[in-house]
Amino acid sequence: MERLNTDMRAASLSISKECRFFTIHGSADEIIPVEGAYEFAKLIPNHKLLVIEGANHCYTAHRKELSDAVVGSITSSEAGDTPL
Repeated sequence: MERLNTDMRAASLSISKECRFFTIHGSADEIIPVEGAYEFAKLIPNHKLLVIEGANHCYTAHRKELSDAVVGSITSSEAGDTPL
């Protein structure tokens, strides 16, 4: 519930430009609309956004795609690359 009281724009703008950010969001998320993820991505300079088409908030039918994306991001970060 604390997230509901958070000014996400202000929080996003306070993130260091050196901090790499990787966000995964489902296009069919019924709890947090995907438009918020696109706005978040615009505000953070070192940010990668992956929208999983058809995924809901819990990624019910997209768990493999979700886990592959997370592992890929971690692996690329360990290699010194920018996340997906």
